[in-house]
Amino acid sequence: MTTAPLLSFDLDRTYPAPPERVWAAFTRAELLERWVLPDPEWRVSGCEVDARAGGGYRVRFGPRPAGDAYLETATFSVFEPVARLVLDVTTTGEDMSETSRCTVLLVPVDGGTRLDLTVEGLSGGQAAEDMRTGWQWCLEGIATVLDAGA
Repeated sequence: MTTAPLLSFDLDRTYPAPPERVWAAFTRAELLERWVLPDPEWRVSGCEVDARAGGGYRVRFGPRPAGDAYLETATFSVFEPVARLVLDVTTTGEDMSETSRCTVLLVPVDGGTRLDLTVEGLSGGQAAEDMRTGWQWCLEGIATVLDAGA
C-alpha cells in the first residue's frame, strides 16, 4: 500500500499576549522581520509589509552574511484584523520554488492568544516537512518577539 505525501499540515501555539500583539507580529514589518526566518542562523536583508486586504509582505532572507538567497512574497487574500489572515505565499531561491496557502486564526483564550496555523497546497512530502520545520521555528520566533514586548 502506498501512502500519499503530506501536502498540508496544522500547527498551533498559545502565547501569553493579547490577539492585537500577535496580529501585529504578522502586519508590522519591524516585527515580522524578527521572527520570519526559517533558520535561526540566517538573517533578513529586506522586509516590507502592506497591511490590508490584497496587500501582503515581501521578505528577502538567507544564510549570513548576505541574507538574500530566498525571496518570500505573500498576498493577504483574507484580512480580518485581529482574527484571521489567509496568505497566498510563494517562496523562491537557489534550490527551490514553492507555493502554499497559509491560514492564521487568532483565538482569545484565558491569559493570551492561541494561534492556529494551517498550511496547504505544498508540492510534496519533502516540501511539507521542510515548511513544517520552518514554521515551527517561526512560531518560536513569534514567542521571542512577544516576550521582548512587541
